[in-house]
Amino acid sequence: MLLPRYFSWSFQRCTMAFYAVASGRRAGVYGSWAECEEQVKGFKNAKYKKFKTRQEAEQFVNGCKPLYAPQDSAVPLGQKQAAPASWKERVDRIEKPKYTEAWPEEDHDLIEDELNAAMNEVEGDPKPSSSSDSLADILNRKRKGNDSINTTNKIPRHASHVSEATALKQVGAFQFEIDAEGYVIVYTDGSCIGNGRPGACAGYGVYFGKNHQLNAAKPVEGRVTNNVGEIQAAIYAIKTALDLGIQKLCISTDSQFLINSITLWVAGWKKRDWKLKNNQPVKNVVDFKELDNLLQNNSITVKWNYVEAHKGIEGNEMADKLARQGSAMYKERNS
Repeated sequence: MLLPRYFSWSFQRCTMAFYAVASGRRAGVYGSWAECEEQVKGFKNAKYKKFKTRQEAEQFVNGCKPLYAPQDSAVPLGQKQAAPASWKERVDRIEKPKYTEAWPEEDHDLIEDELNAAMNEVEGDPKPSSSSDSLADILNRKRKGNDSINTTNKIPRHASHVSEATALKQVGAFQFEIDAEGYVIVYTDGSCIGNGRPGACAGYGVYFGKNHQLNAAKPVEGRVTNNVGEIQAAIYAIKTALDLGIQKLCISTDSQFLINSITLWVAGWKKRDWKLKNNQPVKNVVDFKELDNLLQNNSITVKWNYVEAHKGIEGNEMADKLARQGSAMYKERNS
């Protein structure tokens, strides 16, 4: 894990400056002049500036490049329709990443539903298929293409729901859409191109709304997987909310695994010193610990909402686009 990865933004305000590079060898926000100077020294028409807060620095970087704009074919928030043709073409060219973190062992062929089934077999309390069925038996039959196993009762499934925006809320210099219960709406997503293979590139996206100044596309830190992107996207969204004093946040994600991990399994992991029931270590433990610590903060309440991916839901599609941009940034950073 690269360190440092995240710090309290409020603490940073008081102890350090932020150097924004809008045009240089590599655009971004840097924590020291030495890092900034590496990007701008000798670079023709470099654009950079010092700020007291990270938000101001990121606004400077984003303000000096074309604003992020959703696809023209994206549907309004709260409506559903078939994914646009252009979206389907892109999915054909870039195969949808498959989850690789089947616990307690890795299996690159498991998709999220199967990952949920495997995890819930360990962490949940489902009725077993038979007295002799084990997790290894189930996974082996899955690998052999035997679909006769009914895992419906083993997978905690969440129905897809689009959070309807009912009003706008002003928080500091920013406006946010809120739902009927007053929760600020944000969409998060992770992306990993080449998931599970050498040279994989992962990132995450956080989407507050059309052309919103706080929309973010970031490369992951640490393990390069889709799940890491999902977790770090949620961390980033919550840190942003905490920094602004937002008290209620609704995170919409297309990861059933993330929601189940936080709402069903993490309490048991903590009781067992971050181990599974079979005594295997929890993967991505550093990220899960940070996310759990943020959720223990009494100044914010987080509501988790599941949305199905690639179904024409604007917020999800835009978060996915940002996440793919984050993957591209990871590739550029590590090339």
